[in-house]
Amino acid sequence: MHNTQPLYYYNSLQTSFSAVVTALRPCDDHWQLTLDNTAFYPEGGGQPADHGTLNGISVIDVQTQQGEIWHTVTSPIPVGTVVQGEVEWNRRLDLMQQHTGEHILSGLLHRMFSTENVGFHIGQEFVTMDINAPLTWQQLMQAEWAANNVVWQNVAVDCKIVPPQQLQTLQYRSKKAIEGDVRIVTIPNADCCACCGTHLPFTGMVGQIKILDAQRYKGGIRLTVVCGGRALTDYNIKRDQLAKIGAAVSMPHNRAADGVETLQQQLDQLKAQLATTRNLWFDALCATVSPDESPFVVADGLDGEAMRTLCLRLCQHTPRPCAVLCPKDGGGFAYAVGQTDGNLTELVRDMNTALHGKGGGKPFLCMGSLQAEIEQIKEFWNERKDDTTQ
Repeated sequence: MHNTQPLYYYNSLQTSFSAVVTALRPCDDHWQLTLDNTAFYPEGGGQPADHGTLNGISVIDVQTQQGEIWHTVTSPIPVGTVVQGEVEWNRRLDLMQQHTGEHILSGLLHRMFSTENVGFHIGQEFVTMDINAPLTWQQLMQAEWAANNVVWQNVAVDCKIVPPQQLQTLQYRSKKAIEGDVRIVTIPNADCCACCGTHLPFTGMVGQIKILDAQRYKGGIRLTVVCGGRALTDYNIKRDQLAKIGAAVSMPHNRAADGVETLQQQLDQLKAQLATTRNLWFDALCATVSPDESPFVVADGLDGEAMRTLCLRLCQHTPRPCAVLCPKDGGGFAYAVGQTDGNLTELVRDMNTALHGKGGGKPFLCMGSLQAEIEQIKEFWNERKDDTTQ
């Protein structure tokens, strides 16, 4: 057993330290080693591992295995070597902001609404928190405001090991029963929880806590949360997006939604006008169809539903097969082929084979696409349009 003193528990702001390599072993394309002491936090409790360097060699992962802390490095360092460790501060600060913010928010949700945090994970972009009971958005915003008040008060975060006899008189949150000494994280007026992670010494360093989303999950809700620098990054991204939307709808960014709503109303009106005009055009096309012909219509700008509608309407005016084609971006044509009381299966199968197409449907209506020139398609249609059964 290679006992390692966990410096991160004594000072979570420490990023530089000296240590001696006590064990070394290969691991896939890298190496793993243990130290007599370390400031690198190993992955655990929903918090990813610290990264950094040992004598300039990259530390890309840290894990606890059978009570030993193993550092994954990109090059071997012999046993007995004195190393200078450097923890990547930006990553450590970010992870502590997320973890401390999660404690504040989870603790207040527990105090305010008697919920339990049954799942927690710090991802690359945001934190997910699984709460065991459904809450309204209004309730979540109440808790979010209370959590940020704790941040603004800049109270001290107390982390200490508590022996079993003292735990019996202590009210604290824990996802599972723990035997022996327990590390308790206490944030006044917010939380008291068993936790093995690294935390900020003062809540003010969290910066901000923001709930981005809440989805139903296993009888409760899954929250998406960002804290500290991530909250600022999220704000900047959304502000930039709102500014672009505002410019597009000629409104200031803080009124972009009003501009989009107006634009949507205008779009709905234009769609209604387009549908009316398209129906008049369809009427005019259908009026030219005689019962003894097989219409072959090529039209730009039709979506699949419009092609289907036109094809079926043409079929109402002739018992013979009808075809509607629309040019596709990048080449080729979309098609809708129909025949009232007909069976187009064989015709469409041969058309797909001959014209590099794909698609199908019901015997009386098939839709798909063809990669061929319009002259080739029309030639095939004229030769084969009578090869159907009724």
